[in-house]
Amino acid sequence: MKKPNNKSFESPKKWPSKKQWLHFFKVLGKKEKILFSVLFVIFAFSFIFLTRSFYVSHTEVVPSDYGRIKEGVLGQPQFINPLYASLSDIDRDLTELVFSSLMTYDDNGKIVPDLIADYRMEENGRSVEIAIKENAKWHDNKPLTIDDVIFTIDLVQDPEFLSPLRTNWQGIEVEKLSDYKALFKLKQSYSGFEEVLANLKILPKHIWKDYSVQAMTSNRLLNVMSPVGSGPYMVKKTIEKSDKTIKSMILSVNKNYYGSKAHIQRIDFYFFNNKEELLNNLKKGNLDSGNIDSALDYEEKRFKKYNLESIDTPKYFALFFNNQNKALSNKDVRQGLTLLTNKQELVDKILNGKGEIMESPILPGFYNFNQPQTSLDFNEEKGKQALDSAGYKLKDESRVKIIEKSSGFQFKSTLQYGNNNADVKKLQECLAQDSEIYNGSINGNFGNETKAAVIKFQEKYKDDILTPNGLTAGTGKVAGATIKKLNEVCFATPSEEIPLSFTIKTINNQNLIKTAEIIKEQWEKQGIKINIEKIDDNEMKKVIRERNFELLLYGERLGGIPDLIPLWYSSQKVDPGLNISLYDSKKADELMEKARKYPNYNDEKRIKALEDLQEIMIADAPSVFLYTTDYLYLLNKNIKGFDTNKIVEPSKRFVTVENWYIKEKRIWK
Repeated sequence: MKKPNNKSFESPKKWPSKKQWLHFFKVLGKKEKILFSVLFVIFAFSFIFLTRSFYVSHTEVVPSDYGRIKEGVLGQPQFINPLYASLSDIDRDLTELVFSSLMTYDDNGKIVPDLIADYRMEENGRSVEIAIKENAKWHDNKPLTIDDVIFTIDLVQDPEFLSPLRTNWQGIEVEKLSDYKALFKLKQSYSGFEEVLANLKILPKHIWKDYSVQAMTSNRLLNVMSPVGSGPYMVKKTIEKSDKTIKSMILSVNKNYYGSKAHIQRIDFYFFNNKEELLNNLKKGNLDSGNIDSALDYEEKRFKKYNLESIDTPKYFALFFNNQNKALSNKDVRQGLTLLTNKQELVDKILNGKGEIMESPILPGFYNFNQPQTSLDFNEEKGKQALDSAGYKLKDESRVKIIEKSSGFQFKSTLQYGNNNADVKKLQECLAQDSEIYNGSINGNFGNETKAAVIKFQEKYKDDILTPNGLTAGTGKVAGATIKKLNEVCFATPSEEIPLSFTIKTINNQNLIKTAEIIKEQWEKQGIKINIEKIDDNEMKKVIRERNFELLLYGERLGGIPDLIPLWYSSQKVDPGLNISLYDSKKADELMEKARKYPNYNDEKRIKALEDLQEIMIADAPSVFLYTTDYLYLLNKNIKGFDTNKIVEPSKRFVTVENWYIKEKRIWK
């Protein structure tokens, strides 16, 4: 009989139990333990590395929807209302976040669609059809339609509502095509029409349709406390002080926004009464962001929490000449003063490099135009020559223009013994002014008495009459040198000396006062006397309205599409026109008109017209164009995604607010 195969009865192999694993290291030798430990560490690190690599390669970093910003601003909000917000920087800031416009700006200052989904231009720009996005809603969740757009335009165009935007909308007709489409009809092509659309924030018709002007402007609830818009943020809460002024305003993200939703969940605005209060709170780190007015205010060691964002703007400052002033109406004088202005010194001492010198109001650097060929760069010698050509020459360290006055009578003909006429009578009157020379009759008869008096006169002024002619005694004959001296003594009229002297008027602002002081110092070295008069904002409005100045140091701002007609066209010399310098040039007017009529603001012919215009304006020198300024914005270093290079006005720092963030997260691809 065969023996049974014991192998067929062996138990199957089992995985070691937990208890057995606990004895694992006991059965290993010393070398085996070391080898196992090394291999285990390698395995663990490999596993972690492969897992992390897999996670990283299959996910991406994106901004997290998190956090808030505390923004500090100067002043108090008055109208968070598109009809009137353009009157105040604070109102524009808040309106930018709370309301939407048909067009907007990108981070390079270019105009791009906002509410508009489709945009078609016909009839050489005189007919523009738009379609707005159909998913746009108001903060109260009501749909935003073309009726809201037309309602807003109607209010702007209504003279009763006194909107500052009205001028730009005069003569433009709008027709409703559907709930989301409209047709604009312009009387003529206008290169700046897209910017007109960008500057129009839309009002909700369902809220404002039954309000009169008085009811609208007096409604603090809807204008300040709880405005209803369609922008990326909505007013959540407004906190007042005991005196009813607003301490702060909380804006929360609009989760129903039709565009890219913002990552920052809240923006808290804090309102300050003066610049010092705002700067102190920034220095203490109580705020996350805020504008500083001047590079002179920036101390890096005091603002360690912030990045200083220096953003290019089309704002410039100029010393505006009153071109109707007698001296300043002379082109040589204007050119001379411009040539004697060291603009680089102004930029270095006032802007600390946060801006640049300028030649003309076209701002080729901002708009990417060609630089001008004409130049009135700082050149003392050429400046002095220009003033000399205008008749203003140095005398006793002052520049004066000497005006020779003509008298009613001058001796011209020879007079001698025996003459009897009116000229002899004038001669006797002249000689009689000195009783030691002549005390005789005034009868017009040139006799011995008159001849003797002439000899005395010649000998009294022998250095001017006798000596130059080699004579030692008077002749008694009136000719040559005697005639000249008689005219000087008896009929000379004192010449009038007109000093080159001006008063610079400017707002009581740190940068502008310093600018005026440096210009005063530069010009007084050349004998030009300067007085500086500081005035407040309200008085400045009157000065501009009445053109009551000789020199005005002031700032102006262009838009995303440069249009110089409001600021420099001859028809704008009278208030409410803004041609401050009273500039009048037929050639310049023609080029300004030409540049306006191209429907495409990037048209090469339009750009050429503006480049030609700047050559004319530099040569005419209606003002000393000084420098452009950057917008200086302090932003907490923890805030990422701010990448704005150009803005047309301060509120446009928020045009890409949806890209700002504080924290990041990873999501699966």
